Amino acid sequence: MALKNSTFVMGIMTWALLTACNLTSDGTTAQDTGRAEGGRTTLDGGTERVHLLSAFFGLDNGVPGLLFGCELFGLQDGMPIVLDRRIPLPSLLDPSVFVVHHASGAESPVRCATLAPADEAEERRTILLVGEFASDDDPPVGVTIVGTLLTDDGVDAKGTRIETVVPLAAGPSIVLAEHYLVSELPTGGTDECPANTDHIIKTTWEGGVSGPAGSDIDESHRLGTTVKYASGEVRVATLLADAFDNDNHVEFCMSAPGEPVAITAGSGLYEDPNGDLNVLHTQVVTDAHELTP
Repeated sequence: MALKNSTFVMGIMTWALLTACNLTSDGTTAQDTGRAEGGRTTLDGGTERVHLLSAFFGLDNGVPGLLFGCELFGLQDGMPIVLDRRIPLPSLLDPSVFVVHHASGAESPVRCATLAPADEAEERRTILLVGEFASDDDPPVGVTIVGTLLTDDGVDAKGTRIETVVPLAAGPSIVLAEHYLVSELPTGGTDECPANTDHIIKTTWEGGVSGPAGSDIDESHRLGTTVKYASGEVRVATLLADAFDNDNHVEFCMSAPGEPVAITAGSGLYEDPNGDLNVLHTQVVTDAHELTP
């Protein structure tokens, strides 16, 4: 843990040096966040498709088998997957719909699949797969949805596959960043932002996030995560919301109007449940209206 703590301190110091010189009185900087990538739902031959944006091997024997109503014994492996569409409740899904692939070509069945803990109305894009996926010499490398899985808008995700699994030792990254005007959040959206909030950037991470060593997300995360706008300015949020419920979402409350185009998370700020810290990375911000339900 000493090594992880030193990495965190170095990340904070580096980020502070990068931003301190350019920070203006209204919380903006002139720093360029660089290139970013994002995931979208597309049409394939006129047929709507569901895409898997990420599969994240988050925990090796770290998920209690009885958690989230899974009714399993002992400790299990956990692998959150993120889709580009929302899945309707109830939270518990049919685990036979999912298969985890290994480098050797072997397959692991999924023993439990749930939308929890990211099952609020405006979330429900992340499915936690629970089972036995770990192998030192045959790591998981992909996930396929092999059975019927309907989205909110009735599109079947059957056949959707991702051929990359983020390995256990890697830290978390933002996989989706959605831009909402505060008046346009889906029912059940945050009520934690200040009254003067103009818009919200809702981030979905590959897996659950906290501060280092399981600490709360705090002021260092607000100042160390920047949002670039089409105008070229870079701002920090006035407040972070939806950040303390142990899931993979953090909302950034932004007070001034503008068109956000990218969000950058400073190195060593966010930790996954396995104790791995994030690296410096940037994700495109997508207008929520461009995403499917």
